[in-house]
Amino acid sequence: MKAKLLILKLVLLLSLSVEAKVLEIIKIGDPILRAQAQELSMAEIESPEIQTLADDMAQTMKIAGGIGLAAPQINRSIRMFVMGMKPKIPLTVVINPKIEYLEQYGQTQSQEGCLSIPGKTMVVKRYKRIHISYLDRKGQYISKELSGMAAIIAQHEYDHLNGVMIVDLVETMKSTINFGQYAKAPLL
Repeated sequence: MKAKLLILKLVLLLSLSVEAKVLEIIKIGDPILRAQAQELSMAEIESPEIQTLADDMAQTMKIAGGIGLAAPQINRSIRMFVMGMKPKIPLTVVINPKIEYLEQYGQTQSQEGCLSIPGKTMVVKRYKRIHISYLDRKGQYISKELSGMAAIIAQHEYDHLNGVMIVDLVETMKSTINFGQYAKAPLL
């Protein structure tokens, strides 16, 4: 199983842009994860630094096995996140988002993990549908409704931009246990 995971990560790494790099994902307890992230100006969005950062974040998310990654998770207190889950959700760069929760559609329980809290899965409530407006990596204004997994990912990453983590919203928490180490244990 570990060999398959290693091969999958290697294939992903080779299929990504050679220029993009993998960034360090900071873990729970780091104060930047609790800070309100700052908006980016149009000049900042168009800068080579932010364009490179968007590529690096996308690569980091993919290599880490995530479906979303917010800038505060890579130690940058700016209002930007990436999300994507093939084949249903294309890779999307979201800058300076605003979310309107569409309460009339209700909420759902969502079992979520977080790259900044490795090995934990938590059940939180999320709105089934949201309206999100944001700037894309070209600075173009996007406004649309999201539902299903796309809405859940966007809410999770948006929370990171506001200093909120899933531990703040948790209903149930489970630890990921690797039973593989017990496979060769003698039977009692």
